[in-house]
Amino acid sequence: MGLERSEEDLSAVYRFRVLIKGLITNRGDVLLLKKNKDKIDGGTWQMPGGHLEHDEALEEGMRRQVEAETALSIETHQIVDALSFSDEEDSVQILYHCEAEKRDQELKDNLEEIEWVPPGKVSEKLNQQESDMFRDRENLKNFLQKLEELPSY
Repeated sequence: MGLERSEEDLSAVYRFRVLIKGLITNRGDVLLLKKNKDKIDGGTWQMPGGHLEHDEALEEGMRRQVEAETALSIETHQIVDALSFSDEEDSVQILYHCEAEKRDQELKDNLEEIEWVPPGKVSEKLNQQESDMFRDRENLKNFLQKLEELPSY
C-alpha cells in the first residue's frame, strides 16, 4: 500500500553519476594530470579519471580512463575511498589505488602536462576540490602517509 513505485519514479529518485579517480603510483611517486585551460577545471592539477560508462565494471572503467588520458597500462589494487557529493548533479566518486607498469605516459585527451610527484606533495599540487578531499578525509591522509613510508624502487 503506497510502496509500489514505477520504474520511471525510481530512476528519477536514484539518478546519479559515478566517477572513478586513480591514485596511480610508480616507483613511489603519484601521477597527476593538468588539463588544458579550455576544459572544465582546466589549468589545474588532478588525479586521472572520469565518468563510468553505463554497464561498465569499476576496474575496467579505471583502466579505460587512464589509457585514454595517458596511454599507461595500470593494475588496479584497491578502493582507497568513496564519497558522494552534489555539484551539477548527484555523484558518487570512487578512488582507486593503481600501479602503473612503466612511466611511458603520453599527453592525450586534452592534457597540458603530466607529472609524477612524491606522495607528500600530492595535496599541495591538486586543484582545490581534490586537495580539500585529501585534507578532510583521514583515510586518504593515512594512505598517502603509508605510500611515503614505502621504499622507492
